[in-house]
Amino acid sequence: MSFLAVDYRLQTPVHLHVEFEIRGFTALLGCSGAGKSSLLKALAGLLPATGTPWQNLPPEAREIGYLPQNAGLFPHLNVLENTAYPLRGAQRFVRAQNLLDALGLGELSSRPAGALSGGQAQRIALARALARGVKLLLLDEPGAGLDARTRVATLYWLLTTLEERNIPALAATHEPEVATMADWLVLLAGGKIIQQGTPREVFARPGSISAAELLGFENIWVEAGQAYAIRAADIALGSAGRAACITSLHPHGAGVRLECAGPQTFVVELAVEDAAALVPGAKVFLEFPAQKLRCLGSRM
Repeated sequence: MSFLAVDYRLQTPVHLHVEFEIRGFTALLGCSGAGKSSLLKALAGLLPATGTPWQNLPPEAREIGYLPQNAGLFPHLNVLENTAYPLRGAQRFVRAQNLLDALGLGELSSRPAGALSGGQAQRIALARALARGVKLLLLDEPGAGLDARTRVATLYWLLTTLEERNIPALAATHEPEVATMADWLVLLAGGKIIQQGTPREVFARPGSISAAELLGFENIWVEAGQAYAIRAADIALGSAGRAACITSLHPHGAGVRLECAGPQTFVVELAVEDAAALVPGAKVFLEFPAQKLRCLGSRM
């Protein structure tokens, strides 16, 4: 798996100092406004920054492909023309067509860029980046704006294509679901990297409250000076445990979602059959399975 160490400082439009690794398909997970997009632009040479690699190199000298959220295709050009845009020479359209064919996109060649669906546009944007011969791909919120089915299909297509060509990628996202697909996961908060590792490691052992929040844990609390986290679907109801009172109950997908008040407020997700007799005001006992409860290493 490809490996790249990054150490960058930005002063504007956000203040960041980040040190992390890119390993294969790497997800950069952070909340809105954390500076994910600014970091990608800095790596591409589109924002001023200092650090390694590529410091002082102009954008055209960096072997990087940058895919913004809107795919960035030229609407007045068709798919073939967009793909061939970074190429030079008399055979550029032949090379572009060969690449589209290899990616399973050849039938779209004559289609205007403005007539593409969101998923198709992202695939063509990747084809254009690959035509340039990039050594690293930067993806800003891949799959954003796509419906759930198209987003998953497009993301897995991106992953497969990059893996086949051994091209590393850094994908900025605020969605934990996208992070689960990565080879390597990097968490950004407070202007710095707060945790990195494989998705399995990071999701299993969030190192702080900030990390647990980014990873989508619905229940995070501090008790006796120690921070804990547990997912709503991992809390069980039993005959013993932490006493609480149901304050609200709402349908949630194929099940129900409870809000329960005790010394702390907890969100619980149950199957419908497990909640058939429950009503607001009912007293319940919440059980936290030891293998699902996360003891966080920091309160920050």
